[in-house]
Amino acid sequence: MKPLPGIDGIDVPGFSYLPGFITPGEGEALLRYFGSLKPLWESRHVGEKSLRQGQGTRRLTRPVYWLGAWQFACLGYYSLPHHQHEKCVRAEPLPELMTNIVRRLAPKLAEHQTATEQGQTPNTCLINYYGSELTRDSTGRVQPRDYARLRMHRDAEPGPVVMFSLGRPALFEFVDGATPEQAAHALWLQDRSVVIFSGAHFKDHLYHRVTRVLHGDTSMMPSVLEGFRLMRVSVSFRTVPEAHIKPLREFSQEAQAKVRGYVEQLASSSEHFRAELE
Repeated sequence: MKPLPGIDGIDVPGFSYLPGFITPGEGEALLRYFGSLKPLWESRHVGEKSLRQGQGTRRLTRPVYWLGAWQFACLGYYSLPHHQHEKCVRAEPLPELMTNIVRRLAPKLAEHQTATEQGQTPNTCLINYYGSELTRDSTGRVQPRDYARLRMHRDAEPGPVVMFSLGRPALFEFVDGATPEQAAHALWLQDRSVVIFSGAHFKDHLYHRVTRVLHGDTSMMPSVLEGFRLMRVSVSFRTVPEAHIKPLREFSQEAQAKVRGYVEQLASSSEHFRAELE
């Protein structure tokens, strides 16, 4: 399937694409805010059996930062009905700028919500930093390693998913798990665009992924991590029942031990997580 260019809006049952919904001024302010954060390279722990077999852990394909509730990869992600507890650590609230944009989306979001979801506002979001890790070869030359992609997956939190895209165009695809080599729907997400998807087809049946970002010669903003050239930021908003978002101190000692190193990293630049440690 030839990808759609992402210039025109799309509005079909279960999927909305809103190009240019975020204003240029809002886009600049968002990038300044994202640049003030200190994202993490997290590792996904693949289980004791795999560790015994020497596979170790696998690092995520991009640095991330969560707002509202942090879902650490090593604890597993939130999903219904069996993965609700000790998955969501209370994090910093969404800034006013992001909240205002989400509120402006309320009429369109309502079209994607079921009768029981009407009026709900997303309360957590994942900020993905897409770009290239800059390493040096044996001769000292810089060799960029492209991390501007995201493997196919589903978001298991209840309700619609809202996505902001900022920076260079990204190839966004929906695929059927039985035939992942062929995209069922493909679209180039443009700078300052918004996507909303929901329902049995787009959210529950199909997987989604990012297979490519059009890189330029320079970063779109100053690097947020040493040795990383940032090209795009994507923010995906979800809704988690407040009863399942807990402060770190209410997690088991085992769970706290798994994430303590990450929380210590966060505490170096986050007053919220500094207080959590104290």
